[in-house]
Amino acid sequence: MSDHYITDVAGIRAVIGEAHPLVQKKLLPSLDELGRRFITAAPFAMLSTANRAGEPDVSPRGDGPGFVHIMDDTTLVLPDRPGNNLAYAMQSILENPAVALIFLIPGVDETFRVHGTARISTDPGLLQVLAARDRPALFAIEIHITKCFLHCGKAMKRSRLWKDDARQKFSFRFGATIARESGGGAEVEAMVDQIVESDYRENL
Repeated sequence: MSDHYITDVAGIRAVIGEAHPLVQKKLLPSLDELGRRFITAAPFAMLSTANRAGEPDVSPRGDGPGFVHIMDDTTLVLPDRPGNNLAYAMQSILENPAVALIFLIPGVDETFRVHGTARISTDPGLLQVLAARDRPALFAIEIHITKCFLHCGKAMKRSRLWKDDARQKFSFRFGATIARESGGGAEVEAMVDQIVESDYRENL
Protein backbone atom coordinates (compact mmCIF):
# COMPACT_ATOMS: atom_id res chain seq x y z
CA MET A 1 0.00 0.00 0.00
CA SER A 2 2.84 2.43 0.80
CA ASP A 3 3.87 2.38 -2.87
CA HIS A 4 0.65 4.21 -3.74
CA TYR A 5 1.25 7.33 -1.62
CA ILE A 6 2.53 10.50 -3.25
CA THR A 7 5.58 11.85 -1.44
CA ASP A 8 6.86 14.61 -3.72
CA VAL A 9 5.77 17.13 -6.33
CA ALA A 10 7.15 14.96 -9.12
CA GLY A 11 4.60 12.29 -8.19
CA ILE A 12 1.77 14.79 -8.55
CA ARG A 13 3.03 16.07 -11.89
CA ALA A 14 3.38 12.52 -13.18
CA VAL A 15 -0.42 12.22 -12.90
CA ILE A 16 -1.69 15.67 -13.88
CA GLY A 17 1.16 17.21 -15.83
CA GLU A 18 2.13 20.88 -15.70
CA ALA A 19 -0.31 23.79 -15.58
CA HIS A 20 -0.79 25.64 -18.85
CA PRO A 21 1.43 28.76 -18.89
CA LEU A 22 -1.64 30.97 -19.26
CA VAL A 23 -3.05 29.62 -15.99
CA GLN A 24 -0.19 31.28 -14.11
CA LYS A 25 -1.29 34.63 -15.56
CA LYS A 26 -4.47 34.61 -13.48
CA LEU A 27 -2.48 34.70 -10.21
CA LEU A 28 -2.44 38.37 -9.22
CA PRO A 29 -0.72 40.20 -6.33
CA SER A 30 -3.65 42.61 -5.94
CA LEU A 31 -7.29 43.02 -6.89
CA ASP A 32 -8.19 43.87 -10.46
CA GLU A 33 -11.55 45.18 -11.64
CA LEU A 34 -13.08 41.69 -11.78
CA GLY A 35 -11.84 40.83 -8.29
CA ARG A 36 -13.39 43.99 -6.90
CA ARG A 37 -16.70 43.28 -8.62
CA PHE A 38 -16.75 39.68 -7.41
CA ILE A 39 -16.09 40.53 -3.76
CA THR A 40 -18.62 43.37 -3.87
CA ALA A 41 -21.29 40.96 -5.14
CA ALA A 42 -20.44 38.05 -2.82
CA PRO A 43 -22.67 37.46 0.24
CA PHE A 44 -20.67 34.43 1.43
CA ALA A 45 -17.04 33.45 1.99
CA MET A 46 -15.06 30.73 3.73
CA LEU A 47 -12.11 31.80 5.91
CA SER A 48 -9.21 29.38 6.28
CA THR A 49 -6.66 29.68 9.09
CA ALA A 50 -4.09 27.50 10.87
CA ASN A 51 -2.58 27.90 14.32
CA ARG A 52 1.09 27.83 15.27
CA ALA A 53 1.05 24.02 15.34
CA GLY A 54 -0.40 23.87 11.84
CA GLU A 55 -3.85 22.72 12.98
CA PRO A 56 -6.24 24.01 10.30
CA ASP A 57 -9.64 25.60 10.61
CA VAL A 58 -12.18 26.85 8.09
CA SER A 59 -15.25 28.87 8.99
CA PRO A 60 -18.20 30.23 6.99
CA ARG A 61 -18.72 33.99 6.87
CA GLY A 62 -21.71 35.70 5.36
CA ASP A 63 -23.91 38.79 5.22
CA GLY A 64 -25.32 41.05 2.53
CA PRO A 65 -23.45 41.30 -0.79
CA GLY A 66 -20.23 43.24 -0.28
CA PHE A 67 -20.08 42.51 3.45
CA VAL A 68 -16.30 42.23 3.09
CA HIS A 69 -15.03 45.80 2.82
CA ILE A 70 -12.42 46.62 0.17
CA MET A 71 -10.07 49.26 1.61
CA ASP A 72 -7.76 49.25 -1.41
CA ASP A 73 -6.45 46.80 -4.01
CA THR A 74 -4.35 44.92 -1.44
CA THR A 75 -6.47 45.25 1.70
CA LEU A 76 -9.76 43.63 2.68
CA VAL A 77 -11.61 43.91 5.98
CA LEU A 78 -13.80 41.02 7.10
CA PRO A 79 -16.34 41.65 9.88
CA ASP A 80 -16.46 39.26 12.80
CA ARG A 81 -19.98 39.02 14.18
CA PRO A 82 -21.60 37.09 17.07
CA GLY A 83 -21.05 33.35 16.81
CA ASN A 84 -20.42 30.39 19.07
CA ASN A 85 -17.52 32.15 20.87
CA LEU A 86 -15.06 29.32 20.20
CA ALA A 87 -13.04 31.90 18.22
CA TYR A 88 -10.82 29.29 16.57
CA ALA A 89 -10.05 31.50 13.57
CA MET A 90 -9.30 34.56 15.68
CA GLN A 91 -6.95 32.67 17.98
CA SER A 92 -5.19 31.10 15.00
CA ILE A 93 -4.62 34.52 13.43
CA LEU A 94 -2.89 35.67 16.62
CA GLU A 95 -0.52 32.70 16.37
CA ASN A 96 -0.15 32.53 12.58
CA PRO A 97 -1.35 35.42 10.39
CA ALA A 98 -1.49 33.42 7.13
CA VAL A 99 -5.10 33.15 5.90
CA ALA A 100 -7.08 32.32 2.78
CA LEU A 101 -10.59 33.19 1.62
CA ILE A 102 -12.86 31.79 -1.05
CA PHE A 103 -15.81 33.95 -2.12
CA LEU A 104 -19.08 32.55 -3.51
CA ILE A 105 -21.95 34.24 -5.33
CA PRO A 106 -25.21 32.23 -5.47
CA GLY A 107 -25.84 31.00 -9.00
CA VAL A 108 -22.28 31.69 -10.18
CA ASP A 109 -20.13 28.61 -10.81
CA GLU A 110 -16.80 30.40 -10.56
CA THR A 111 -15.36 31.44 -7.18
CA PHE A 112 -12.74 34.01 -6.18
CA ARG A 113 -9.80 33.12 -3.96
CA VAL A 114 -7.60 35.34 -1.81
CA HIS A 115 -4.38 34.49 0.06
CA GLY A 116 -2.81 36.88 2.53
CA THR A 117 -1.92 37.78 6.09
CA ALA A 118 -4.36 39.01 8.72
CA ARG A 119 -4.49 41.07 11.86
CA ILE A 120 -7.39 41.85 14.18
CA SER A 121 -8.61 45.40 14.80
CA THR A 122 -11.07 46.95 17.24
CA ASP A 123 -10.90 50.43 15.68
CA PRO A 124 -14.36 51.92 16.41
CA GLY A 125 -14.58 53.69 13.07
CA LEU A 126 -13.76 50.53 11.16
CA LEU A 127 -16.21 48.45 13.19
CA GLN A 128 -18.92 50.97 12.32
CA VAL A 129 -18.07 50.78 8.61
CA LEU A 130 -18.72 47.04 8.91
CA ALA A 131 -22.00 47.50 10.80
CA ALA A 132 -25.05 45.44 9.85
CA ARG A 133 -28.58 45.47 11.25
CA ASP A 134 -27.68 48.58 13.28
CA ARG A 135 -24.85 46.78 15.07
CA PRO A 136 -21.13 47.38 14.58
CA ALA A 137 -18.90 44.38 13.99
CA LEU A 138 -17.29 42.86 17.08
CA PHE A 139 -13.88 42.74 15.41
CA ALA A 140 -12.44 43.70 12.04
CA ILE A 141 -10.14 41.15 10.41
CA GLU A 142 -7.83 43.17 8.19
CA ILE A 143 -6.33 41.06 5.40
CA HIS A 144 -3.30 42.11 3.36
CA ILE A 145 -3.56 40.37 -0.02
CA THR A 146 -0.49 38.52 -1.29
CA LYS A 147 -2.25 36.57 -4.04
CA CYS A 148 -5.74 36.45 -5.54
CA PHE A 149 -7.35 34.73 -8.49
CA LEU A 150 -10.56 33.54 -10.11
CA HIS A 151 -11.19 29.80 -9.70
CA CYS A 152 -12.94 27.83 -12.43
CA GLY A 153 -16.44 26.46 -11.89
CA LYS A 154 -15.81 22.73 -12.34
CA ALA A 155 -16.57 21.86 -8.70
CA MET A 156 -19.89 23.70 -8.86
CA LYS A 157 -20.80 22.09 -12.15
CA ARG A 158 -19.93 18.61 -10.86
CA SER A 159 -21.86 19.11 -7.63
CA ARG A 160 -24.69 20.99 -9.39
CA LEU A 161 -24.72 23.12 -6.26
CA TRP A 162 -26.91 25.89 -7.62
CA LYS A 163 -29.43 23.67 -9.43
CA ASP A 164 -32.90 23.60 -7.88
CA ASP A 165 -33.31 19.88 -8.46
CA ALA A 166 -30.06 19.23 -6.56
CA ARG A 167 -31.47 20.59 -3.31
CA GLN A 168 -31.79 17.95 -0.60
CA LYS A 169 -34.24 17.58 2.24
CA PHE A 170 -31.73 17.36 5.07
CA SER A 171 -32.61 18.42 8.58
CA PHE A 172 -31.40 18.02 12.14
CA ARG A 173 -31.67 19.76 15.49
CA PHE A 174 -28.73 20.93 17.58
CA GLY A 175 -30.61 20.01 20.73
CA ALA A 176 -30.93 16.32 19.87
CA THR A 177 -27.27 16.13 18.85
CA ILE A 178 -25.90 17.83 21.97
CA ALA A 179 -28.26 15.96 24.30
CA ARG A 180 -27.06 12.68 22.84
CA GLU A 181 -23.36 13.57 23.03
CA SER A 182 -23.62 14.99 26.55
CA GLY A 183 -25.81 12.24 27.94
CA GLY A 184 -28.62 14.71 28.58
CA GLY A 185 -32.28 14.05 28.10
CA ALA A 186 -35.31 15.84 26.70
CA GLU A 187 -34.78 18.81 29.01
CA VAL A 188 -31.28 19.45 27.61
CA GLU A 189 -32.55 18.97 24.06
CA ALA A 190 -35.32 21.54 24.53
CA MET A 191 -33.00 24.01 26.26
CA VAL A 192 -30.38 23.85 23.50
CA ASP A 193 -32.97 24.24 20.74
CA GLN A 194 -34.41 27.27 22.51
CA ILE A 195 -30.94 28.83 22.86
CA VAL A 196 -30.15 28.26 19.19
CA GLU A 197 -33.46 29.66 17.95
CA SER A 198 -33.10 32.71 20.19
CA ASP A 199 -29.52 33.23 18.99
CA TYR A 200 -30.62 33.11 15.35
CA ARG A 201 -33.29 35.73 16.03
CA GLU A 202 -31.29 38.14 18.16
CA ASN A 203 -27.58 37.78 17.35
CA LEU A 204 -27.17 37.92 13.59
